[in-house]
Amino acid sequence: MREKAASLKKTVLLPEAEKDIRVLRAAAVLSIENIATPVLVGDHKKIEKLCNENGLELPDDILIEPVDNPDTNKQKFDFFSQKLAHKNPADEQINALCEDCLFTGGWLLQRGVADAAVAGSVASTANVIRSAIRTVGVAEGSSIVSSSFMMEMPDNRVFTYADCAVVPYPDAGQLASIALDAGKTHLKLTDEIPRIAFLSFSTKGSAVHERVELVQEAYKLAAPRKPEWIIDGEVQFDTAIIPEIAAKKAPESALRGDANVFVFPNLDAANIGYKLTERLAGAKATGPILQGLAKPYMDLSRGCSVDDIVNTACVGLLLSD
Repeated sequence: MREKAASLKKTVLLPEAEKDIRVLRAAAVLSIENIATPVLVGDHKKIEKLCNENGLELPDDILIEPVDNPDTNKQKFDFFSQKLAHKNPADEQINALCEDCLFTGGWLLQRGVADAAVAGSVASTANVIRSAIRTVGVAEGSSIVSSSFMMEMPDNRVFTYADCAVVPYPDAGQLASIALDAGKTHLKLTDEIPRIAFLSFSTKGSAVHERVELVQEAYKLAAPRKPEWIIDGEVQFDTAIIPEIAAKKAPESALRGDANVFVFPNLDAANIGYKLTERLAGAKATGPILQGLAKPYMDLSRGCSVDDIVNTACVGLLLSD
């Protein structure tokens, strides 16, 4: 992914630059390895102080966009005034957004200052998503912001799991949107045509339950929107992944036990599923990858490493292409 991202020659925003030395170290890696041009959001003096305290010298080509910029403050104020006009906000509320590094990052991303943004080493996932939705907004064709994890197996197979981090109990329409966005994510990151399995405890009507009906409805909504992909449901996990079992349980399924995108019916199942795969099968999990946004605004775990930040930046850049 780093090689693919480097070939794009793109730019990535890092909104938490003045708050976290890991972000600055990641910016240095992105620049030195020619992966992307980092744009740091924050006060130049605070960033310089953080670097000096940690013995880090940033490359000269790294750009800095201040949160408080007299030349653009009015533009930013007007932007948030229009975005929140339906709530009739007070000036103090708008100014608070203007002074927030996450919202400034989203505003800069929306303006095209960079191709992707990465935050969350300091802020919570909820705050990252809120900032992204209020700035870049939801993508055309998506009904909800969700997430996926890229699961790289020890045998080098790569799967996409969704939604493991954002939407607790999606309805059928939301589940369909999650599936299609996960397919787009998988295609852009792996160059593989998505083979999407809508997972359930039932395979092709083997059980009757309202939760099964929800998955069946989601499949019916999603499949016609991407006829060039292979999509099927509802199926159990073993039917989706093992050809011999698929031949017995769902012989007419186009998946043939060879799915690469797994859409779980709710957050409980998805979160447990990706962690089981990671811990018991030895998979490398990359995510959560936010999807459904008009522009890639990536989220990090607050326990992330420098490598995690670099890799997440690469994911965002690939999704922007």
